[in-house]
Amino acid sequence: MAKHKAATQVTVASIQEPSFFQQFVERYWKLGVVLAVGATIAILYPTYAGRKSHESAAAAWDELRTQANLASGFLGGIQGGSPEALALFADQHRAAPVGAWAKALEVGSRLQEEELEEAQKAAGQLHQLWPEHLLSTAPLVPAKDGSATTIQAAIQKGAGALQAWEKEHAMLFANPELPGDAPRVRIVTSKGTIVVGLYVDRAPRHAENFLRLCREGFYTGTKFHRVVRGSLIQGGDPNSVSGEPETWGTGGEAAVLEAENDPQLRHFKGALAAWKGPGETRSHGSQFFLTTADQNQMDGQTVVFGRVLEGLQTLETIESGAVVGDRPQDPAVIESVEVL
Repeated sequence: MAKHKAATQVTVASIQEPSFFQQFVERYWKLGVVLAVGATIAILYPTYAGRKSHESAAAAWDELRTQANLASGFLGGIQGGSPEALALFADQHRAAPVGAWAKALEVGSRLQEEELEEAQKAAGQLHQLWPEHLLSTAPLVPAKDGSATTIQAAIQKGAGALQAWEKEHAMLFANPELPGDAPRVRIVTSKGTIVVGLYVDRAPRHAENFLRLCREGFYTGTKFHRVVRGSLIQGGDPNSVSGEPETWGTGGEAAVLEAENDPQLRHFKGALAAWKGPGETRSHGSQFFLTTADQNQMDGQTVVFGRVLEGLQTLETIESGAVVGDRPQDPAVIESVEVL
């Protein structure tokens, strides 16, 4: 087998589904909330600032202007500011209306940063700490049906819709759950332990072949001989036990397993897949790899037959070691394998 070359990481997204995702999530609620908050502040901020200009709180309004990078009363001058700085400012001014404006700006800033959970939390704090404030009570965010709702309600509705969408389209984010009786294998390495579960229902020949080799002790003493950072770690070559490093990746049984490419099984982070040599149509008899990041360009090319259940941190440890090309300088050794 030729020396392995590092795979180029390319993320391939669904052509149809992500388009709906972007339209629904970004256009119809996140962007709407951000714009609504921004427009409200752009329109009303000068009034508030003007009223406060003759009071002792004027300095606080000037500070908010600085924190949020606000220009003079028009939407194009709203930059948002750091959500952390705005959160701190709001906390320091809980007793004043200016704190509510800072909290609303924090909500918009966190949405722009894709920090949905933090945006929800900030919206809840806005409603809790300033329940009578315009930003808590007014229907500022327009809905698709022409109605409008409050900032907090809009975020809650959007987050709920997003969660439902992700649940309905779970295959876009992770491989399916294992069957209840799926066999599990504990792989103890010199750099940590990994537990994998096998899709005996979707890739039965690959799963059974892996289980057979594990029970026979085939993998004990072998090394993860290939590491491609941001992509995968590869093992299962008996040459790596005592052979010269130049032979690692060329040993073991030849391509013997017919492909079992289930379209529901994809190369997400933590996938267990069978290695396939360049130009081969069948999977290698013993070599396998574990993905350390999503590798969807491999979908349909190599057979996924399991997933990591425990030990993603171990994968990261193995991946982070020194490498030359794709050859680890201190390769992780498989010390024992146990079928659970």
